[in-house]
Order: sequence, then structure tokens, then C-alpha cells
Amino acid sequence: MEFTKSITVAELLQVKRLNLELVCGKRYIQREITLGSVNRPGLALSGHLDNFRANSVQVFGRGEHAFCQKENKARLRANITKMLSEGSVPCVIMTADLTPPPAVRKACLSADVPVLKTAMESGAFVAEFSRFLDEKLAPVTHIHGVLVDVSGMGVLIRGESGIGKSECALELIKRGHILVADDVVEIQKSRGRYLVGSCPTMLKHYMEVRGLGILDVPLLFGVGSTLDETKIDMEVVLTSPSKEPLDRLGVEQKTTDILGVEIPSLGLPVTPGRNLAVLIEVAALNQQLKSQGIFSAKEFSQKILDKMKKGNGKPYVK
Repeated sequence: MEFTKSITVAELLQVKRLNLELVCGKRYIQREITLGSVNRPGLALSGHLDNFRANSVQVFGRGEHAFCQKENKARLRANITKMLSEGSVPCVIMTADLTPPPAVRKACLSADVPVLKTAMESGAFVAEFSRFLDEKLAPVTHIHGVLVDVSGMGVLIRGESGIGKSECALELIKRGHILVADDVVEIQKSRGRYLVGSCPTMLKHYMEVRGLGILDVPLLFGVGSTLDETKIDMEVVLTSPSKEPLDRLGVEQKTTDILGVEIPSLGLPVTPGRNLAVLIEVAALNQQLKSQGIFSAKEFSQKILDKMKKGNGKPYVK
């Protein structure tokens, strides 16, 4: 199930690394911030609201402050009032320890929008604030599976209950790889480009293996056997044996969509005698090669086609 987070302006004021303080509008600090984007109003201050991000936190830097100082006060207040009425602006933040002009204060208070300020310069503040919002507000989902860091690749192991996901992860840990989460994987979309997986607090560092019960992984294998989180680079789905023909060469690159991010997906049939841990280990290494532009299956397939062309459409025999 996917869910989004939010943070109130009151909670924002408690974040020490942002160095924020309230200027006015204490009654409105329970307003919620739900978007991870930050907006510099720019042209909106002069009344041009095309493409104005009306539901984002508005940051006023030295440029905006200088414009406000020179603009006609009545016109400025009217423009800011119009700007704040476009959506639901959570708050206005002045950077560089600047004092908000009276027109800005009055317009914000009329719209029930609190005004904050920070001593940080605009560039540094926007960068730090964006990182903070990305950590707090990125979409999150929980998936049934196991997440293991295999040779630096985050591998999400999925499959139906009882198929052997935890046993496979246990073998990978014995081979020197690192457990991130067992049973439930919390996945967050970071910076809109990639997925980061972690373990819910109550389950962190524990595994449940049928027949053995609950295992404390760091106590059994050492403190280096677990990680708090890792980027998810690929998915491996353990499946029951099927009569359907398999892609023996592995030319087809399947993907899966999680929170709108596509990651490579590989299906591994579970049959007696197969060492799934070794197969996943090799699959992770092979995916690393693919990310570097080396696709062994396609190269092999192309070599066969080239040989067939030399033999006038027949398999070439030396």
C-alpha cells in the first residue's frame, strides 16, 4: 500500500539544521506541507502567475526582497494576495536573515500563511531544505519480500509465501552479503529517480525462517551483516516451476514498476538442486555489467546471427 507523508510548519520550526524562526502567524503554524518542491516566487510578485507552484513553500531571497522594497506597496500586497489565493501555500520563508516587508507580512496574515526566516543564504537553504523534504515527504510503500545488498547491488527478493525467500537470503548472508530487510520491505522513492529500501523499526536486524523461528542476524553473523537501508537496483522473483517455455538466453529484459520507478526484474524457478543464492549472486553481478553497457545474452545472440549469415542462413560450422 502506497502512502504519502506530511509535515506541519510547527514541526519544521523544530528542525535545527534549517535554522528557522517564526516571524509572524503563530496561529497558522499547523498548516501542512505535503509537497517536496520549493518555489522561488520571482515573476509571481509582479502578478504573472503562469506556472506558479501554488502549493509549495515559497522562499524569498535577496532578489525577491529587493523587488519588494522597490515595488509600489499597494500593488505588491495585491499581487502577493493573489499569489497566495492560487492554492494552499504552507508558509513563506525569508532567507539571509532578511526582514519581510510590511506588504508581505500583511498579505500573508490575511491569507492565514505564517512567515518564517533563516540566517542561511538562499542557495544553501534551498539545497538543504529540498534534501530534508525529500527525506520526509517522498512516497512510501511496503512490499512483502526480502532485501539484500549483494556485491553492492540492492536485490529485492519476492515470491509467494513459503517459497524460500528467507532461506535464500540466509545463504547469501553466509556468503558475505548484507541483509537490509526480511518479510516487510519499506520502499521510498528518493529524489524522484530511484528507490531506497529499509526495514520497519520493529523488524530491523531480525529474520524469520520456517523451522528455526526468529533469528538475530547481527548476533549470529556479526554487526557487518546488516544495513539500515540500500538503493534497490533489481528485483528477483522466485516462482514455482512452470510448463511455459523460459527465456533460456536471457535476451529479454523484464522490468517492474514500484512507485513509478522501473527496475530490472528477473524470474527464477525454484526446483530441487538449484542453488538460488549463487544464482542471485551471479544475477547481481550480471546486472552490474548490463548497467555498464555489457549485455552478454544479446552479444551471444548477435554472434549466432552473424555466424548464420556467413553460412547463408544455416548454422555455421567450423
